[in-house]
Formats: sequence, C-alpha cells, structure tokens
Amino acid sequence: MPDRAPILVVDDDDPFRHIVATWLRHRGYAVLEADSAEAAEGALAAEPAPAMVLLDLNLPGNTGWDLLRSERFARPDAPPVVIASAVTVDHRRLAAFAIAGYLPKPFPLETLQAAIERVLPSRNATPEGTA
Repeated sequence: MPDRAPILVVDDDDPFRHIVATWLRHRGYAVLEADSAEAAEGALAAEPAPAMVLLDLNLPGNTGWDLLRSERFARPDAPPVVIASAVTVDHRRLAAFAIAGYLPKPFPLETLQAAIERVLPSRNATPEGTA
C-alpha cells in the first residue's frame, strides 16, 4: 500500500483520468478517482482524506467551480486544489478560490509532479532516485 497521502483526481475524461491515476500510482501515490463533482464529494469524505485535489472544471452535472463553492472547501482543513483544465482561467478567479496551482491541458506529467511537490513538499515529494 502506498505510504503517501491520497490525491483525488476529478475528471470526466476517463482515458485522461486513468493515465494520470496510473502515473501517480507508479510513483507511490495513493489515488482516489472521481468522474464528477458529485462523486468527488464522496471521495472527499473518505478516510484518509485526500491531501490534494487535481480538478477539472468542466464536469457533467455540477462543475468544478460548484465543487469549490461547496461546504467542504469552505472548511479550514480543505485540501489544496490544482486545476487541470483545457479552458483558460483568469488568475484573479484562481486567486479568489485560493487555488494552489493551474495546469492547462494538455500538460507533461512531469509538470504535475512539480505541482505536487510545490503543493505538498514535505509529505509527497518523490525521494531522489525513485522517480
């Protein structure tokens, strides 16, 4: 079992979500997956709680923005969020939601690793020589 805090990957694009989740698992991360904001709500209540959320904005039903407006993200213990979206987002909107990072799709997976290390440096950084 991975010894790192889980990362929640929320994306309705099944192939994209699968690639990202597999890549993360191969690097020792525990991964939770959700294909909608509604499914993400359940994953956010899981134990252990996700340490970070990689969130697409354009989801079926409730959007990623709706999820960010939810009670879960109003709490002080809410996990940091990195947006992964094909839609350009204004930096002021990202700041208004206290978004920890923004990855415009498509992005190299190494960029995701750098974002994780920046957001969760002490708990999730890949030890040298293991990447």
